[in-house]
Amino acid sequence: MPSKIVTLAGFRSEFLNNERELYVYLPDGYGEAANEDVRYPVLYMQDGQHVFAADNRGGSWEAHKIADRLIAEGRIRPIIIVGVAHVTGARVAEYMHPVPWLEEVFGQGAQGDLYERFLAEEVKPFIDRKYRTLPEAAHTGVLGSSAGGLLAYNLGFRRPETFGLVGALCPFFVRPDQSQGQELWLSEIHRFKPPIRIWMDVGGAEGFTVMERHVRTVVGAMIESGFRPGIDLMYHFIRESGHYQKDWAARLHEPLIFLFGQPGRVIRSQLQGPDAVGLMGTPVYFNAVDEYDSGFAATNLDGTYGVSPPSVLSVLPDGTIVPREEGIAEVSYTNAAQQTFTKAVAVVAGLPQNVRVGFRVEVPADTPDTDRIYAGIELPKIGPRLYGGTFALPRGFAVEFRISRGMGCEECDERGRKAPYRLLRAEEGLHVEYKVKGWIDMLPRGSEETAEEGETA
Repeated sequence: MPSKIVTLAGFRSEFLNNERELYVYLPDGYGEAANEDVRYPVLYMQDGQHVFAADNRGGSWEAHKIADRLIAEGRIRPIIIVGVAHVTGARVAEYMHPVPWLEEVFGQGAQGDLYERFLAEEVKPFIDRKYRTLPEAAHTGVLGSSAGGLLAYNLGFRRPETFGLVGALCPFFVRPDQSQGQELWLSEIHRFKPPIRIWMDVGGAEGFTVMERHVRTVVGAMIESGFRPGIDLMYHFIRESGHYQKDWAARLHEPLIFLFGQPGRVIRSQLQGPDAVGLMGTPVYFNAVDEYDSGFAATNLDGTYGVSPPSVLSVLPDGTIVPREEGIAEVSYTNAAQQTFTKAVAVVAGLPQNVRVGFRVEVPADTPDTDRIYAGIELPKIGPRLYGGTFALPRGFAVEFRISRGMGCEECDERGRKAPYRLLRAEEGLHVEYKVKGWIDMLPRGSEETAEEGETA
């Protein structure tokens, strides 16, 4: 019997006083008589309306197709996946645990402690009663992205007796304030080690939404607390990845393999890193990405590095670069297959932490009047139909984006389809000019539906 998705509408939470849908993926063979005594691990995924399907607010993770393939190939055990839909307008509040400034930042308080009870005390017991599950923490996972990734991280540390497997994709740890030059941490950093296994990743083109250095701060704290890279902690920095469902769908197989299967053996690697570092400044890293015969890939946080000459810099096992004196060094990384990869890096006396980038965006004449738009970063109005300015961006900053006026108000192309994603990599003196052809929310209704179908087909 092939896999199927069951929709459970109107699932009510007494803790949160609201209702939502649950979408339950049952793997191939679940309903067959020969398997009537078989029990299955369960993965609870957040933003459930995007787990198996797309809608007009985002694409799909295609989790059912990915799970079907991995199970058929023997990469993971057959699992049940529960997509827990978010409630529009309540998502941020429900996925955040209380911190003092949350209401000031988002205009609403945190309900993460109540959502935690909803998931652990209402949803999970219901699923365990209705389906043949393996209810123990060692077989129960929680996974999400962005704010949902932050939630998964917190649940693993707060409820290890319930959720022993954690997938935190692009966790939303920090809210930067560009205007004030401040960073507000949206969660405490847990500095102890519960009995969990955790996957954590981040993209290199997420702009200010999620930044590598924040995620690496948390990963470093986990290692200091006793997590063992490659054993109960796996991390992946994906240089080209943005902050969209398409990006998470492209690598969902990786946390699924780590949490419910076996990665296999390393067959090749990539050594990524900066061409130059300064003697002073924020930490920078080499990213040694190991690729496995299963299709799995991850950053090695316990790598073997060599440096010549060692007087110029050293590299810690997690890839952290420690500059020592000006000069040029060759860094080598040797993977588990005994293959060696090299990269040259220069250490210089001073390397500015920011670069200046100029923006100019022209919008259509019928654009509703607004004082700012978004083109990877927030841009103010500078003239009739024009937005932009010159901005100091962090060195190495990159962002994948569509120009928008806000959620659901993205740019479209000449045919009324959502425009292709743009990619900006900040360099000193860079000046970019963009022209918006139209806005998806301003199309006639029939055109908008056609455009959405075209994108998600």
